[in-house]
Amino acid sequence: MDKLPVETQAQNHFYDGWIYRNLLDPSLRGIRIRISRLIPENSTVLDVGCGTGDQLFFISKQIESGLGVELSGAMINTCEEQAGLRKIKNCKFLLADASNLANLENQSFDYAITSMVIHEMPEEVRIPVLKEMMRIGKQLILVDWIYPQPKLIKKFSTHLVERIAGKEHYAGFRSFMGQGGMPALIKTLGLDVIETQITGKGTIQLWVCRTP
Repeated sequence: MDKLPVETQAQNHFYDGWIYRNLLDPSLRGIRIRISRLIPENSTVLDVGCGTGDQLFFISKQIESGLGVELSGAMINTCEEQAGLRKIKNCKFLLADASNLANLENQSFDYAITSMVIHEMPEEVRIPVLKEMMRIGKQLILVDWIYPQPKLIKKFSTHLVERIAGKEHYAGFRSFMGQGGMPALIKTLGLDVIETQITGKGTIQLWVCRTP
C-alpha cells in the first residue's frame, strides 16, 4: 500500500518510540496473543493507533497484509525502523488522523483493530474514529480498559498508569470511564458483539464486533 496524504499535524508523547517499545509493549504480550488467535490466516488487518507496530509484527506471518495508522510521528518512525530490522514487508504504516481515512475504501480490510487507544482520545474523536473502522473493516476487534473498573488495588494501578501518561491522557481516560467506557460506545454505534474476553488480570476487556 502506498503512503496516503496526511492532512493533520503529528502528535507525539514523551513515551512514544523507544520507551513504549521497551517498557509497555512487553506488558501487552497477552493481548497480542489473544488478538492473533482471533484473526484467520491470510486476513487483511487495519490497526488504528498501532503504536510501535508490535501487534502487526506479532501477526505478520499469519496475515496477508497489515496497515498501521498512527498520529505520532515518533511511533511511525519506530514502526518503519522495526519493520526494516525484522525484514517484515507485508506491514505498512501511515501517519494520519484515524477519524478521516477517506482514501481507504469501504470494507477493504477483513479486520479493523484498536488496542488500548480509544480511552486516550478526546471525547469528540472517539465516535468518528470507530465509525471509520466500521466503514473500512468487515469485523472489529476492540481492546481497552474494562468498565466498570475493578475495585481497590487494580483500580488504583490503572489510574496510576493513566496519570503517569500525562494530564491530557488522564483526562481522556476519566472522560472515557465517565461515559460508560467501551460498552457505551458499542451500544451507541449499534455494533453486534460476537465475542468478549477479559484479560490483563481483570482490568482489560476485548470485544469482537460485527458492523450493522
